[in-house]
Amino acid sequence: MQPVPIEVIAPLPEGWGICLSCEMLMARANLDKAPTERGLDEYPPEWQEDFHRLSALIFDLAARYGNSILIRIWDPRSLQGMIRSIRYGVRRYPTFVVAGRKMSGWDTAGLEQTLAKALGSSQG
Repeated sequence: MQPVPIEVIAPLPEGWGICLSCEMLMARANLDKAPTERGLDEYPPEWQEDFHRLSALIFDLAARYGNSILIRIWDPRSLQGMIRSIRYGVRRYPTFVVAGRKMSGWDTAGLEQTLAKALGSSQG
């Protein structure tokens, strides 16, 4: 069974530093702040709250669905993120594209329903 693709298009904090694998190792060894925390205090409180909310949602989906889903996160300021934003007509963040179906905003119930449908159709 192929995993259901979930593309998340949302602005991400800048200044994450070195490669993500190295960042995670440094964070686990308590050598530095976690990549998700570094530089976040430089952003307005609303952005910080949105970032924590998005992170929690993504980690929750990954924990519950495991290998059944494939999550890709795109910053719309990157070339790949900009192309996806144009392709899907993104006007609000975060935007989730589940198996080609776009949803914008924080409608987690709608996201869950769309994901359940996509998982059901990928099994059959």
